[in-house]
Amino acid sequence: MRRFAIADGEIEAVECGTGRPLVLLPPLPGWKESFVALAPVLARRFRVLTFDLRSRFRAEPSWEALVEDAETIVSAWDDGPVAVLGHSFGGALALQWAVRNPERVRALVVSSGFARVTTPRGAWASRYLEQPLALAAMRLLPDAASAAVAGWLARRRRWVFDAHCDRAIVELVRAGIREAPWSLIRQRVRMALAVDLRDRLPLVECPTLVLNGEHDTAFAREAASELARGLRGCGRANVPGGGHLHPLSRASELGEIVSAWLARVAGVDQ
Repeated sequence: MRRFAIADGEIEAVECGTGRPLVLLPPLPGWKESFVALAPVLARRFRVLTFDLRSRFRAEPSWEALVEDAETIVSAWDDGPVAVLGHSFGGALALQWAVRNPERVRALVVSSGFARVTTPRGAWASRYLEQPLALAAMRLLPDAASAAVAGWLARRRRWVFDAHCDRAIVELVRAGIREAPWSLIRQRVRMALAVDLRDRLPLVECPTLVLNGEHDTAFAREAASELARGLRGCGRANVPGGGHLHPLSRASELGEIVSAWLARVAGVDQ
């Protein structure tokens, strides 16, 4: 565990492993614990750093501040170009970092990320009915009832869950939903909805891999396809058996895909 100084305070980070540097940028709500399963897998071949994203801003919340934080933290950790993996919200952040500071990002993995948030045809009920109801039930119901709803969703592979989401994963997700401040959730969602990187995707110059879970949400699958169309010569991959939570539920499979691609395309483990 380490702490890094940024413009307005400190950010907590975790470093593990040895080898070439690999930075992991977390999904909503921006907590490094999202990589509790993946970081140890990647640490077998890489020197891994992951950290919390700031939640307080001097003015309006901005992607620019998050990119600046990433640059500050990683510059203090390693002075050369690094490989970066971002999942979901973290994937959008990774794309913006690669655009703004191309000399810093040696290789980029965008996992269930997005250039913009859209709702594909046929997915309206999933986004505007199932998702709000699932979140509200896990957040607002008494603990036992909340756990029952989460278990029901996981057993039926609904929402972000897949067949490999065991009880520990379900409880980790539920804890995040129940404990994240409403203000933070609203902030992150507004930031995500404000993003449209389509015209900047051609500016991503480093080798890039776009991937998603085999059974990912319709939103993530469509976003991955849009990214692949906008990024020049990017690689594509699916995490077998994984849903949107594949960094937790399929950490070994995801780690192998990422490690093999980085070695083959970017020579990162050499």
